[in-house]
Amino acid sequence: MKKDLRGIPLIGADAFALDRYESALEQFQGYVGDPVATIDEALQASPGFIAGHLMKALVLYTLAERKFVPLAAQALEAARAHSAQANDREQGLIAATGLLIEGRWQAASRSIDHVLANHPRDALALQVGHLMDFYCGDALNLRNRVSRVLPHWDASLPGYSYVLGMHAFGLEEMNQYPEAEATALGALSIQPKDGWAVHAAVHVMEMRGRIEDGINFLVTREIDWAPGNGFAFHNFWHLALFYLDGAHHDRALSLFDRHVHPEPASFLLPLIDATALLWRLHLEDVDVGDRFERVADDWQARLDGEAGFYAFNDAHAAMALAATGRESALAQLTLRMQDATRQGDTNAAMTRDVGLPLTEAVTAFVHGRYADAAARLESIRDGAHRFGGSHAQRDLITLTLIESALRSGAANLARHYTAERLTHKPASQWGARLWARAQSAAPLSSAA
Repeated sequence: MKKDLRGIPLIGADAFALDRYESALEQFQGYVGDPVATIDEALQASPGFIAGHLMKALVLYTLAERKFVPLAAQALEAARAHSAQANDREQGLIAATGLLIEGRWQAASRSIDHVLANHPRDALALQVGHLMDFYCGDALNLRNRVSRVLPHWDASLPGYSYVLGMHAFGLEEMNQYPEAEATALGALSIQPKDGWAVHAAVHVMEMRGRIEDGINFLVTREIDWAPGNGFAFHNFWHLALFYLDGAHHDRALSLFDRHVHPEPASFLLPLIDATALLWRLHLEDVDVGDRFERVADDWQARLDGEAGFYAFNDAHAAMALAATGRESALAQLTLRMQDATRQGDTNAAMTRDVGLPLTEAVTAFVHGRYADAAARLESIRDGAHRFGGSHAQRDLITLTLIESALRSGAANLARHYTAERLTHKPASQWGARLWARAQSAAPLSSAA
């Protein structure tokens, strides 16, 4: 029986297929190249390569778009066709992939963890589980899923740096900032081109308000994390956030044009970042030209296929459609989201608890119903992790809440949440700007 370089047994692979599998796995870990095309080369040579079919299914599914689900399902069926020969690891991943395709993300994540209990060096299962923890907003398991396998890994194993990078991000999302930064830097000392580890370190700097550190870290390391990396758009988005904090809107827009949304988006992940960046600029009343129209075009073209699949995506589509006054498309999206709440999958709760109220809030905001927007945002803010994303991504909710409070005349409410921001990010210039506006809006009550 063939084994990968970490000792994971693989059924149906010859030497060529195994080589292609290792290359595809490294591409998946490093966000470089096309792991699906690479694993297809292995499958053409070895159609009975069960782990190859499963890798294809799982990589496609972790793009978090409905359009990839039929392709993932086809790959799963190809794996099932050979399941009589499958080992326990492959049987476990067949079960987990089936649960993903059914939309039962939490159950799939538990199934993946059962695989990792028996095969803690399964790099594919670990990364897929990590990404699904991210999509589910499960910060605890973003950290602990990696913690549970970490003692089985060391620097002698290929991909160890990527394991450290994932652990660093989990530590950051659990607010363990010194440990997260040290772990991310440890990963980068092994593999400087690990964009996920760069991203983990940058999240620490974002959450602690270390704006200049973040800019310097990204700019001085750009040669490592940007060229040819499929994840670079997100790290450029982080760089734009740092510039936004200092009100360097021209620099943020330049990054948008060159790296975040230089052309119509091929995938939703960069489109989410493009939308989130423009919405922040919208809150600051910055003229973004026709950029939001172009982003809204991208979203509107995808509504028939994607609306109602994943609440995090839908909420960002709502921001673009609302900001550009596309009432009919926004109504279509809202109906699809309402339909999604009646399904029996993970997204139903995400949409009901966070996605729909957030969509209603941004709609109220653009219509000038700021008190309504603030009330809806306040009701979901502290539980918004339930529809996925990171602390940095969900910060958009707090920023919109503060801006809604300011515009509705609720100065004390604006101070309340701005004070939280300044406590955690005392060097943040954006926080200081919001505080100054809140202070000048109205006097504090005698009780305060």
